[in-house]
Amino acid sequence: MENMKAAVFEGVGKLVIKEVPVPKITRPDQVLIEVEACSICGTDVHITANPPGYIATPNTILGHEFCGIIREKGSQVDQVDIGDRVVVNPNNYCGKCAYCRKNLPNQCEHIEALGIDYDGAFAKYCVVSDKVAYKISKDIDPAIAACAEPLACAVNGLNKVDVKPGDSAVVIGSGPIGLMIAMLLHKSGIDKLYLLETAAKRVEFAKGLGIAKVINPIEEDAKGMIAHETGIGADFVFDVTGSQIVTSVDLARKGGTVVLFGVNKQARREIAQCEITTKELRVQGTWLANATFPQAVKIIESKAIDLRALITDEIGLDQLHTGLESLARGEGIKIIVRP
Repeated sequence: MENMKAAVFEGVGKLVIKEVPVPKITRPDQVLIEVEACSICGTDVHITANPPGYIATPNTILGHEFCGIIREKGSQVDQVDIGDRVVVNPNNYCGKCAYCRKNLPNQCEHIEALGIDYDGAFAKYCVVSDKVAYKISKDIDPAIAACAEPLACAVNGLNKVDVKPGDSAVVIGSGPIGLMIAMLLHKSGIDKLYLLETAAKRVEFAKGLGIAKVINPIEEDAKGMIAHETGIGADFVFDVTGSQIVTSVDLARKGGTVVLFGVNKQARREIAQCEITTKELRVQGTWLANATFPQAVKIIESKAIDLRALITDEIGLDQLHTGLESLARGEGIKIIVRP
């Protein structure tokens, strides 16, 4: 049996690069994808931390933001073909449960997450259901195509609000998704846009993009600056860290909207509920991608935003640990693995 090198999560704090069998198609709706590029996600950092900030199944190959070429397909696959380049929604939904029938596949009662619940793409090959594979142009750099999944999640969050030219917004956290949200907001013609970040290297990186005023809230009075420049506070606040609901509520104007994006299962915050009530805030959660992969593919193919600007490193699979450590330190932005 042919083997391949893969990054296997063996248990808390233990990620091992080792030889494993090449996966096989076992259902008629599956495709075998040769992985061209797989991006490291903040979730991968949380999974491999000790204690973990996100729980994954032991002995699972990690990696879920990727693109690749279909090399084999099952007998019932008819939406994609051998030789197509695809990006993949890593959250495989059943299509039959109550939430899927409500057009909420991201809330599927039987959802299975690639690289978390079943084997992912930090490997040469990966097997997925054809219903979560989306064709993307071969003219696109694979490293950029691998950013489709976080972009689709960012688009899902933005689709939940009605941002108009002249509005103001704050994005808390200038990691990859925070910067993607900021890029999309900037493209929308928003008037005043602020990025809050505390990691020194990410502060400088975000400033270099030139799309928003970047504030380090440890060193500067973020609330005072935003209140002064907007007059009343931000129309929209996006927390992309998973831990800043208190700050988000504080920065939003009366009648404004807070969008909670990031996930950190270790985060606990006490909040004065009356602040939400008396300010008449709308607090909106957003989870994964929901029918936004086609939109993300169009954004990438049209080059509407410069995703290449977010890629700080391209590495081999053997350098994965170094990439994870760089992200954990708040140094790297989008790190692409070429397995």
